[in-house]
Amino acid sequence: MKATKLLPILAVVLCVPGIALRALHLLNGFDVSTGLPTAGDKWIWFVIALFAISAIVYAVLALPLKTRDKVPFEQLLGTKETLFRMAAVVAGLIVAAGSLGYLYLTITTAEQDVAAWARVLEIVYAIMGVLTGGCMISLAKAQGVPMTEKSAAMTLVPLFWSCLHLLVNYRMTCTDPKLASFGFGLVADVMIVLAFYELARLLFGKPAPAMLAFFAAVAVTMSVSDIGGYGLAMLMGIPSMWSIKMVLRGILAAAACVMLAAELFCLCRSDAAQTAAED
Repeated sequence: MKATKLLPILAVVLCVPGIALRALHLLNGFDVSTGLPTAGDKWIWFVIALFAISAIVYAVLALPLKTRDKVPFEQLLGTKETLFRMAAVVAGLIVAAGSLGYLYLTITTAEQDVAAWARVLEIVYAIMGVLTGGCMISLAKAQGVPMTEKSAAMTLVPLFWSCLHLLVNYRMTCTDPKLASFGFGLVADVMIVLAFYELARLLFGKPAPAMLAFFAAVAVTMSVSDIGGYGLAMLMGIPSMWSIKMVLRGILAAAACVMLAAELFCLCRSDAAQTAAED
């Protein structure tokens, strides 16, 4: 098996230790009564080490894809595989349904000290999430045929949504004294933005499939580990530290990463197939 083909597998498999370490960090690194970080927590360093080592490994495995910068989009990501489309449909439905739920919470929940512009921002974010879910499903179908200008535009909506997702998450957490519990999620959100940017760049800019593979892999591992670790920690008895909307945003990010993981599997599979043909 070519080394690059291991990249999506590792990105998914390393979510398991990532979830476990993130849960231990949340269980041991924060005061139960206040939710504030405690001094001397060692688990945060294990989480950082896992993500740092993972990023280095992903960079090495993605490097061979630099030779495919001039390969057409259809050869890189063109596929009619049922599993790919199923993953895209599941991701799209979760993002769309979750965004509708977020829109309902934003409209019906009265939050103190929330500026009108911030409320409007969240409403726009939720609406874009619904559109993004539809675009994910449509894009998966479009990848089975030659891309057109209309189908290529479907890569832009997830990019705009991911930018809004990062903006909303940062606005909601940047002044929170419990920021330490959100930090890994914010970094994961940056990786999601960069991954969707590189996906759109394949069609609207100078293609860099190696960068897409790297950012997508890091985003998958970090995002799933973050929300999965929080869920596991909740099951193990910690009191709720995140609001329902914060949890929902984490779920939306993980769902977007399902789509990125599907694209990653497709990208690395095409690289292995191309290498085999050349050999």
